[in-house]
Amino acid sequence: MLLALALAGLAPGAATAWLLRHRGWPLATLAGLGVTISLPGLLLVAMVVFPPLGIAVALAALAAALRAYDAGRVLIGTAWAATAVVALGCAGVAL
Repeated sequence: MLLALALAGLAPGAATAWLLRHRGWPLATLAGLGVTISLPGLLLVAMVVFPPLGIAVALAALAAALRAYDAGRVLIGTAWAATAVVALGCAGVAL
C-alpha cells in the first residue's frame, strides 16, 4: 500500500516531466519535481480549509500506525503517528 501511495504521489510529476520533455529535460525535470513537492503542501492547505478531511486523514494515519507497530516496524509506525499529529493540528484539534 505504501508503494502505491508513493507512486500516486509521483505520477503527476512524472506526467509533467513527460509532457514538457520537448522543452528540454532539465526544465521538464524541475517542473516535475515542483509538482511532486507541491502535493503535500496542497494536502496540508486542504486540511486547514476543510477540517473533516484532516480528521479523516488522522484516523487513517492512526490505523496505519497501529498496524505498523503491531508488525514491529517502529520507524514506519512513528512516521504515521507524526502524520496523524500534523493532520489533527491542521484540523484545529488540540492534543
